[in-house]
Amino acid sequence: MKKLLFVLSLLFFVSAIFAQNQDPSSKRILGNWYSNTNRSTKWVFTQDGKVYNYNNNQMKVMYKYTVSHSCQNYSDDTAEFVTLRDKDGNEFCFKINGINENKNGILSLINLSNMQPLVFVNDEKSKIVQ
Repeated sequence: MKKLLFVLSLLFFVSAIFAQNQDPSSKRILGNWYSNTNRSTKWVFTQDGKVYNYNNNQMKVMYKYTVSHSCQNYSDDTAEFVTLRDKDGNEFCFKINGINENKNGILSLINLSNMQPLVFVNDEKSKIVQ
């Protein structure tokens, strides 16, 4: 009985440690993301739920964003979406393919309005080949 209690306690402890190391997408998306094809385009995701779009270091537009399992007519329990809302209430949906997976510095999205992939990097100097 003591062994069973010890094993259960150990499993709980180990799972709690691993759960803390796996940040949710809403945390991993925070920071500066540079367009892989055009470094003058930068998106800055902040903790207060805002994303700022810059072009040539000038802020062009600010959106409020959420990360969830649905956006407009899209819903999937196994996928995540970023929803951007402008000041007029218009929504823009992006499916998340990956956010800094294995610390690769890549944000990969699909723009659901035209099904175009968007790839960002979190280091202005890095370049990935597509």
